[in-house]
Amino acid sequence: MNFYITADEIQNAEYFWLKYVQYEFYSAEILTLKRNEQLRCSSEIKSLVPYLGEDNLLRITGRLLEADLCFGEKHPVILPRHCKFTELLVIREHERIGHCGVSATLTQLRKIIGYLKVVS
Repeated sequence: MNFYITADEIQNAEYFWLKYVQYEFYSAEILTLKRNEQLRCSSEIKSLVPYLGEDNLLRITGRLLEADLCFGEKHPVILPRHCKFTELLVIREHERIGHCGVSATLTQLRKIIGYLKVVS
């Protein structure tokens, strides 16, 4: 019996948890955007001008449309700051790159996963 986890299974699990965490923290914003309505002024992510991407993840409307960057770098996924999943994601990449510091960790996250905008 084979108990190996494939790269696709890992990617699918990460996608599942991204959607789960976003819905847990930003369900009102997601529902509002699905109805093509404007976010409330009280929304903590309104200033990021979020939108729902084709992957149904909340992303930032960037100013980098003409930049020579990948889609995920231009439109990072929004993640809550006070969330265990976000914490574990950051720790994993921080350890993977050899504890190189905050800036290097954020760069790595944006590069390999194409998502990270942590909001408080």
